[in-house]
Amino acid sequence: METNVNTTSPVTTRSVGIKVGLISALVVVVLFLMLAISGVNAFDQSWNWIGMVITIALVILAHKNFKDNGTGYMSYGQGVGIGFWMALVAVIISGLVTLAYVTFVDTGAMELLWETQAEKMAQQGMGDEQIEMGLSIAQKLFWPMYFIFGLIGGVLVAVIVSIFTQKKNPQPVF
Repeated sequence: METNVNTTSPVTTRSVGIKVGLISALVVVVLFLMLAISGVNAFDQSWNWIGMVITIALVILAHKNFKDNGTGYMSYGQGVGIGFWMALVAVIISGLVTLAYVTFVDTGAMELLWETQAEKMAQQGMGDEQIEMGLSIAQKLFWPMYFIFGLIGGVLVAVIVSIFTQKKNPQPVF
């Protein structure tokens, strides 16, 4: 008599989150490189909406993957946990690749960002000294804020999406 033993490990929030986080990082890097190579300001706020839509879609797919390959259920906390791991992996990888690109390959991408910011500040009536000080502070805080707000934004998306994608187990587990 043969017994069929499942040798695959059960899905966890971490395993699904990391897997989809890698996919998310790849998408972000490809989008960034397409924009940067084409000479467009890849850091412009308008591109954030595209990233938001992609993030929402990937969180939904990750939640579906978790339910399909697990017990069929996903608690709210598990949904948020998947989103946390996704965001962590995606932000670290895409951030490091982006940092390497703008540091070693094309420093003009960051220069375009700072020029755009200076123009916006000038349009708001700021003087040259204020613009210089504002840009100096922004340049120092850009990368820490990139990682912090990327992680917070990804988790926030997961918090909201998990409200709709959770599927509670009707039999409580004690």
